[in-house]
Amino acid sequence: MADIIFGAIFLLSGLWIIYPLDDFFTSDDFHWTMLFLLLYPFIGLLMLIKGVFTPKKHTNLSFDRLNGIISYPATFFGKPLEGPFNELKVVFAVSGAIDGYSPQEYLKVINTFRPKIIDLLKTISYQNPYVAWSFMVWYMDKNRPLPPCEIFEPYRRQDFERRKAEGFPKPLYPSNIKTPEATKEQQEEREKIGGW
Repeated sequence: MADIIFGAIFLLSGLWIIYPLDDFFTSDDFHWTMLFLLLYPFIGLLMLIKGVFTPKKHTNLSFDRLNGIISYPATFFGKPLEGPFNELKVVFAVSGAIDGYSPQEYLKVINTFRPKIIDLLKTISYQNPYVAWSFMVWYMDKNRPLPPCEIFEPYRRQDFERRKAEGFPKPLYPSNIKTPEATKEQQEEREKIGGW
């Protein structure tokens, strides 16, 4: 959806800028900077086409907790990139501050599973990147309880029983964030069986 919105904005604003310059190609004072103006609506058109014609399943970010697999959208029309979560390479990218505005931080992923010579970083979260990444790591650690979130409540007991049957193995990823069980009784059971 973001591609459609930004593509439309780029396309319309680019055409609005170029419209009064309809004779700049024939002008004697043609400047290469004017040619650069043509890229603006062209980029918008590409974004709009991508947003409209990319299959919905190619735009989803998905996490397979039990198998440790992550899938995220590729650049342009490519199939989603998929691979082991523990091999994923992410960066915290900062946009520059302009005229006193605070810089914005993003969580971006490096093309880990299908590397190319030239590639773009893919933004996977526009929220606080530290909170987003902590949540993703916690969720993808199948040996920890599900993170505190209302959407997981119907599955919490089933997940506890699965981990209990496995003997409460130690967490896959180290963390300074405490991940207790949903109830005191469950926590005591985990400590008794798993030792953590």
